[in-house]
Amino acid sequence: MAKSSRRSKAIWFGAAAASLAAGVIAERAYVKRDRSRPDPDAGEPFGTLRGEIITNVLSSDGTKLHVEEWGSGPTIVLAHGFSLALDLWHYQIADLGRDYRVVAFDQRGHARSGRPPTGDWSLEALAHDLDAVVRAAGPEPVAIVGHSMGGMQVLQYCRQFPEAIGSRVSALALVDTTAADVMGGMVPGVGRYVQATVQGFEEAAVRALAVNTHRIDRIRGRVGNVAYLATRFMGFGIDPSPSKVAFVEKLLAETPSDVVVALLPTMSGMDVSDVLDSIDVPTLVAVGSHDRLTPAGAARRLAEAIKDAELYVIEGAGHSAVLERPHEFNAALRRFLVQRAGWK
Repeated sequence: MAKSSRRSKAIWFGAAAASLAAGVIAERAYVKRDRSRPDPDAGEPFGTLRGEIITNVLSSDGTKLHVEEWGSGPTIVLAHGFSLALDLWHYQIADLGRDYRVVAFDQRGHARSGRPPTGDWSLEALAHDLDAVVRAAGPEPVAIVGHSMGGMQVLQYCRQFPEAIGSRVSALALVDTTAADVMGGMVPGVGRYVQATVQGFEEAAVRALAVNTHRIDRIRGRVGNVAYLATRFMGFGIDPSPSKVAFVEKLLAETPSDVVVALLPTMSGMDVSDVLDSIDVPTLVAVGSHDRLTPAGAARRLAEAIKDAELYVIEGAGHSAVLERPHEFNAALRRFLVQRAGWK
């Protein structure tokens, strides 16, 4: 009986190991095929467009922010998303910088920006960062474009600095973003008791992750194919450029794990819905039709709640619409700024 039991376990473990090996082989084969697809953006110098540095930009808590500018004319301020960098705006910098002044910055703890000396990673702190950048951009009114977490930051900025909306800020663009808890946006209608259970699990998980970020960094370095696949399917829509996927994967990997972990509670518990009906400047709400992280339904709710908002759905794009369909997005933004915000 004992021999039979050991034999059965050996067979089970052998089958499991064989299945795992087959899965790894299939995963590698898929990634190899995906990376080798025709790529019109191969050779694009992502991450190399450097502007003039606006020096000495400090947030209210002393966090040093890395800010760059390109071009001249009316100013567009670009706020990137979670675990990315200002380099995400590659195509906006190259295109919009020909006719406008483009100002972009790295979020606190990301890329070249410093970490908060107070350890504050709240949405309120991010709004203070944006305020510091808007002030550094100069006295003339600006348009602010926020992607993903950057869009949430913009909404919190409207909540904390209502006097700036309509005076310092003449127009907004909210791209692939939401006004409420990202999980709630992905699974609308979840009961309160389920949300509380999930929140408790998230809090416990974040506490566990926070003391093991060095291990997370080691693991991240070993899962290249998995990271590529996750970026491909969660961050992009239909038939994305392999080089664009690789670029975003690189930005994600370069964000320190402790920064990612520190911002998770901010993202999961976020709700700035109460500010939407008080926003009174022209607002473009843009979303990829295949955005899996902040779906089109969340964008529609934003556009319905903001009184002077226009919804623009970018067909085929996912959560990285500004990178996936840059020419379409840039054209929509230009048209919006001219027709709705009165820019020349």
